[in-house]
Amino acid sequence: MTERTPHIVGLGNALVDVVAAVEPEVVTRHGLTPGGMHLVDADAAHALFKEVGPGIRQSGGSVANSIAHLADTPVRGTYLGKVANDDLGDAFCEEMSGMGLAAPVAVAQKSDHGTGRCVVLVTPDGERTMSTYLGAATTLMPPEALVALPETFDILFIEGYIWDAPHGAAVIERLAEAAKAAGAKVALTPSDPGCVERNIDVMRNFVSRHVDILVGNQAEVAALAGRDGADAALGWAMTRVSIAAVTEHDKGSIVADADGRHHIPAVDVAQVVDSTGAGDAYASGFLAALARGLPVQEAGQLGAQSAARVLVHYGARDGDAAKAIALPAA
Repeated sequence: MTERTPHIVGLGNALVDVVAAVEPEVVTRHGLTPGGMHLVDADAAHALFKEVGPGIRQSGGSVANSIAHLADTPVRGTYLGKVANDDLGDAFCEEMSGMGLAAPVAVAQKSDHGTGRCVVLVTPDGERTMSTYLGAATTLMPPEALVALPETFDILFIEGYIWDAPHGAAVIERLAEAAKAAGAKVALTPSDPGCVERNIDVMRNFVSRHVDILVGNQAEVAALAGRDGADAALGWAMTRVSIAAVTEHDKGSIVADADGRHHIPAVDVAQVVDSTGAGDAYASGFLAALARGLPVQEAGQLGAQSAARVLVHYGARDGDAAKAIALPAA
């Protein structure tokens, strides 16, 4: 009898990163701050996308990035989210499946939303300005997510940003219940301190009732805990979950389970090019190790190694989009 392959299912906002070389006036004409990150509405997103053209595309989103990194591990990955019936939605699904990852995403038919996208505008000085439109990702409904959930898996990894969607709380609750019924663990990343502040009560309640594994950076977990500092935040987490990891950028991370805490040093790299997506990669390595039954200390070390590989190039993943961001516009 063959041993079953460990399996992680991720739930998040499905986005496509679109990298385009532009002149500085394009950034200012669309009301964007050079070098900033902006959440925009449908009209602004469509106007910008129409002007910059197809660009170089790469599937993205926080938990989608974590699941994508599983392609480099012995762990199986499945991603759940929602895209639109358009070119970007096709690109998202094709890229995930091309990495050997299942992506049974829901598809919004005849939708005005369009697939969520993050347009990265690269000006001749190498500056990157980001404009994000969540689009169809925010329209995911509980039945759509449930029908795509595999029968057997080991960990359900949830992106905190889902709570910002109109039906996000219901989607998260239903999938967590289904995961527990299937004998799987529930893992959560709080996503960012702002997301925690917007959803503090429901997120804390969910952690206490459903979460087995909490993974996030110091600012996120501290906001969730209402405590200052990584140690205090981890202490709060460990009164509610079985396993936790709190990352502290170049200081490394602190991981813990019932047997105690461990400080995991950051892996040295020759040069930090861009920290975007390092937390997503850490979570991937950490959870993949846990899914394989490895000790929490070793999981933290593998998470640190995964994060280090992302730090040496632009963007949350390697590939054409990362290379395009690295080059100044022509």
